[in-house]
Amino acid sequence: MATPSNVRIRRDIWKLSEQNVWHPIILNYAKAIAQLQTLDASPFADPRSWRHLAEIHGSSIPRSQWPAGAHWNACEHGSWYFLPWHRVYLHHFEKIVRDAVKTVHGPANWALPYWNYTDPARPKVRHLPPAFRDQLLPDGSPNPLFVNLRGPTMNTTGQLGTAAVSTTTALAESVFTDPAGGGIVPGFGGGVSGRTHAGGLPGSLENTPHGSVHIGVGGVNPPGWMSRFETAGRDPIFWLHHANIDRLWAQWLRTSWHANPNDDRWLRESFEFGSGAWRTILATSDVLDSRGAPLRYRYDDEPAARARPARATRARLEAVVRRGPPEMLGATRESVALGETPTHAEIEVSPARAAALASFAGAEQPQRVYLKIENVRGEKLSAGSFHVYVNAPPQARGAELAKHLAGTISMFGVLESSQRGETHAGEGLTYSFDITDLVARLSKRKNWDPNKLRVTFAPIPDSAGQVYPGDLKVGRVSLHRG
Repeated sequence: MATPSNVRIRRDIWKLSEQNVWHPIILNYAKAIAQLQTLDASPFADPRSWRHLAEIHGSSIPRSQWPAGAHWNACEHGSWYFLPWHRVYLHHFEKIVRDAVKTVHGPANWALPYWNYTDPARPKVRHLPPAFRDQLLPDGSPNPLFVNLRGPTMNTTGQLGTAAVSTTTALAESVFTDPAGGGIVPGFGGGVSGRTHAGGLPGSLENTPHGSVHIGVGGVNPPGWMSRFETAGRDPIFWLHHANIDRLWAQWLRTSWHANPNDDRWLRESFEFGSGAWRTILATSDVLDSRGAPLRYRYDDEPAARARPARATRARLEAVVRRGPPEMLGATRESVALGETPTHAEIEVSPARAAALASFAGAEQPQRVYLKIENVRGEKLSAGSFHVYVNAPPQARGAELAKHLAGTISMFGVLESSQRGETHAGEGLTYSFDITDLVARLSKRKNWDPNKLRVTFAPIPDSAGQVYPGDLKVGRVSLHRG
């Protein structure tokens, strides 16, 4: 089935930039933002104003000072609502920007571009698009796409690291969520939860590349706009970053037999933005088909013809969704600091449980094994992300060290979730990795001791190659099977 003519196309901004740094789609975006910023009169009551739109994601403004009808400080993180909430948020934003584009004499079918920093064949795309690094527009006026409050060198020669933009773990996830995961199995889209601003179990996509790109752009010393919930939406690159996360959701669904949840709790949940003539209220079920009303968009790397939705057979689902939560085999007894240099944690496994894992590699259908990193808290970041290794020899470097990589944890949201308040319980962030394949490889290479696990946390330097003093700690590291 061909794409209807009224479906707008969201395009790769780096490909647009290669045609013209100030391609009309990019220039109209900048002009529209300037138009919306003229509406930024405190208390940002106009639902079209730039700050009003940004405060929806996160806000440090006391609720008593919010304008009537504001739906602020509402971003969904650590939740299976992360992807649908942000999709509706982008739709709401895009409608307002498109209207502003028309006022600056741009096209009525303008669509938000996306920042595809994930393309391994084009390393330059890990730099911010050039228009976001220019301080002036072509006419010599200030460029609203340029933001000073970004990580060191990101506005000049800096770029995101390859680990920050990796989609390998996320796209390899078998299921969107696992209702029987017991807060241990992250899935692609996050753990089953109620509405939450932070503190639940994030899906693999939310962790990386979502969180790592946020904090890679914003930096950690001090945290720039993209590094904080309360300020991320003020940076114009935020919206292109989230368009790419939305694109990756569509890409995951096009591969293998992947499917969205069919749980009514997820499908019926609705999200509200804006007010008056600029009010948007849509449920998850309303936005699963991006080409249909009310969204009417597709990405330029999607097939022009509508693809048939993937179908997951019951047998295939039962092969990956457990009947009950995984069993904990062992855990650390003390917190672990995340500092300027690699730090380590050891997990002791009882002999009986270790014996069950000893023959793991030879099993015809091996159990799944998970590494859970719980309650990461802090008030000062030493790095924006950390590599997590299992049983890495002290002298391992480069390719040898990479063979022990369990995953990468992003610190985006740690500062907020470490504080107890109206939207946070103060429990910090929790992550989980499926390390089944890693354990199998280590077993075959004689690098797997089922009695004792050594977990290493290695800080990833920022765009200037720096790490900093900080106070981050992991509350507990645990091993699970199921």
